[in-house]
Amino acid sequence: MNDPIKFYYACVSPWSYLALDGLKAIAEKHGREVAYMPTHVGRQWQETNAGRPLDDRPTVLQSYRLVELPRWAAWREVPLNPQPKHFPVPFLLSSGVIIAAGQTGANPHDITRALMRGCWANERNINDPDDVAMIADGLGLDGAALVAAAGSDAVIAELQANTDESLADGAWSVPSIVVDGELFFGQDRLEMIDWRLCIAA
Repeated sequence: MNDPIKFYYACVSPWSYLALDGLKAIAEKHGREVAYMPTHVGRQWQETNAGRPLDDRPTVLQSYRLVELPRWAAWREVPLNPQPKHFPVPFLLSSGVIIAAGQTGANPHDITRALMRGCWANERNINDPDDVAMIADGLGLDGAALVAAAGSDAVIAELQANTDESLADGAWSVPSIVVDGELFFGQDRLEMIDWRLCIAA
């Protein structure tokens, strides 16, 4: 099979950020495309009752997250500030801009990567229209137009469709990756995805 690998994610998820480049490399290694599918994480949590906001999690899990993030960032060789200035922030603007960019034919990986780096490495506020427009402008895109389109009916419909599809695939949070109908949850499954694609070849 050569179906695209589905990548359900949100830019405000550091685990999605840690998965991004590695997943792209694995897909390229195996001759696959990645379908970049920003997803409404809150709706995933509500409909599955399988997740909760960071500040609603037990203190011990919040503390361990701050141990794991730098460790995984070093392992993946990805620059990451585990406690960025502008976090947590809502995800709808960044997700909407990615979808809007994709609808104009822009490379979804590039705008996703730039927004994630903005949040997790460069102290940008990816819920601020000016910061988001500047990030998009840096890729040669029309940032103001993308910000304006982020709340359009077409973009909202695609976000909802992505979320519906993620739930149908069994996802409950992000990052969730689907390879030939098989769900893998978390950036720590990248090596297993590579293995799965190797044995399927």
